[in-house]
Amino acid sequence: MINIVIADAQYLVRIGLKSLLSTVQDFKVIGEAANTKELLDLIGSHHPDVVIFDYFSEHNFLPEDIQAVKRISPKTNFLIISADSTKTTIYKVIELGAVSFLTKECDKDEIVGAIYATAKNEKFLCHKVIDIIIEKHMHTDEDNCKAFNLSLRETEIIKLTAKGWTAKTIAGHLFLSTHTVYTHKKNIMKKLKINSSSEMIVYAIQNGLVTKEEMAASA
Repeated sequence: MINIVIADAQYLVRIGLKSLLSTVQDFKVIGEAANTKELLDLIGSHHPDVVIFDYFSEHNFLPEDIQAVKRISPKTNFLIISADSTKTTIYKVIELGAVSFLTKECDKDEIVGAIYATAKNEKFLCHKVIDIIIEKHMHTDEDNCKAFNLSLRETEIIKLTAKGWTAKTIAGHLFLSTHTVYTHKKNIMKKLKINSSSEMIVYAIQNGLVTKEEMAASA
């Protein structure tokens, strides 16, 4: 059973999501929050597996609420479902710790798939979000699209990271220690002159290491 908290300032959105999720046997909505205080109270009491979160209401929630929740309940993972799908904000919430991101245009199948993935700490980005992330990098220097001197192992780690695999899962799959995987990631970022896993995902897509379809289906 996946325990879920819905955090959205709009009452109708909360009711709609709760109704939709009630049709999935593996899901249990254990609470709803209309603001940060209600959310943190629920987290402290229930420690859910997944928080479905829309930060797009500065008087009710902030993106930084993700970190506040993670301090209370480190194993709680965030699925963002928001009408705010600007490039800057997508990057910000992912860097703050959100695992998955959907727009409010996504259908039931994408929402259900995203919840399953998020509960396992696997990334799930809808096609629109992936397109937005890629488009952010369309006008970068030509050098950014050149092949870098990456080892076969580093290339494999980039591909698996882009598919949403955690460092622990990658380590088990490749028969490495988790520390070794993190070391590889640091070396990759240094070679590619990037600063985050999000940018690593962009690199993987732009260079044909993984397709958008593979990413969306990886859950």
